[in-house]
Amino acid sequence: MKRVSRRENRFMSFSKYLFVGLLTLFILGCVELGTSQTLEVWPTETWPEASPEAVGMNSAKLKVAEDVYPSIFPSNYSFLVIRNGQLVSELYFHGQKAETTNHIFSVTKTFVASLIGISLQQGWIERVNQRVANLLPDYPVHPKLAELTLEDILTHRSGIPDNKNINELLKEEPQSVPGTTFRYSNYAPNLLTAILNKIAKKDADNNVTDVYELAQKHLFGPLGIKSITDWRKVSEDIPDGGNGLHMNARDLARLGYLLLRKGRWQDKQILPQEWVKAASKHHAEFERQKGYGYLNWVRRRPDKIKTSKGEIEVHGYCAYGHRGQLIAIYPKLDLLVVTTADATDPTRDTFFVPDLLHDFIRRFVFSAINF
Repeated sequence: MKRVSRRENRFMSFSKYLFVGLLTLFILGCVELGTSQTLEVWPTETWPEASPEAVGMNSAKLKVAEDVYPSIFPSNYSFLVIRNGQLVSELYFHGQKAETTNHIFSVTKTFVASLIGISLQQGWIERVNQRVANLLPDYPVHPKLAELTLEDILTHRSGIPDNKNINELLKEEPQSVPGTTFRYSNYAPNLLTAILNKIAKKDADNNVTDVYELAQKHLFGPLGIKSITDWRKVSEDIPDGGNGLHMNARDLARLGYLLLRKGRWQDKQILPQEWVKAASKHHAEFERQKGYGYLNWVRRRPDKIKTSKGEIEVHGYCAYGHRGQLIAIYPKLDLLVVTTADATDPTRDTFFVPDLLHDFIRRFVFSAINF
């Protein structure tokens, strides 16, 4: 047996302590930054729960957020805070429970956009600048819509006039040149579900026959989303791409967590990382506070937060639905905030509420994080 010299022994001991020290610094750094690199947590049948302190938050300050929330948003149904993959706050109002499903309105758009991202991952669609007319060859197309692309629809710059008839959407003269002007549309995303319907009917993966089954196999199923009670349709076989889904708040959070983890779910890359990056990037102008990504609202300016180590910038984006349905995503903080709401409340203006929700999160939830 080879003898180890005293000098070699000292070097080995030094190397061991150096490794332990560097590993400790790495772990502390990850915790301080609010990431989950040291131990990734994934929801299974339920969301894992933790105390605020276990994920670097202050219980007392988070309690302030919980107390203030219902007074600012009296018609809201739920409020969930997830940090580092763990549920630290969950409130329900007006007789709602964790199992209660609601109409999520335009959050549906972000699910549909994710299915387009999956279609790129699977090779069913070639690129986001692919022409819609080529993907829907059976639809009559106005000459001025011949150059319309998937990206134009994803960024609400399609120019398509409102029309409930899916077969007529491409037929009429556009209100603006595709790709030039932001105009929010609840109808244009139906063209995306029409494209997904053609993909499904081509039996792209030999196991699906419609859009729901396609989504179940490649999105809902892998994420463990089981609460869907309805996905209304705009025609006999095409789901509403703008407003149709119904599910519970915890399952909304699963989509947010997929985006927060850059399209990865456990050991599987469900969405391309580049897709998530593009989807959460500011593409289209809307107003001073927010713009638009790929069927996501994007904060146009980062929030600047003062910490003991200086100022940091936090970029956020969200899926948002009529009068208070929200998945707010803040990657730098490893933070998700989910809300659902009574959409019949006429005092909740749909374009004002997301700013109010973000201001609430910035003021009360951010301040509960131990920076």
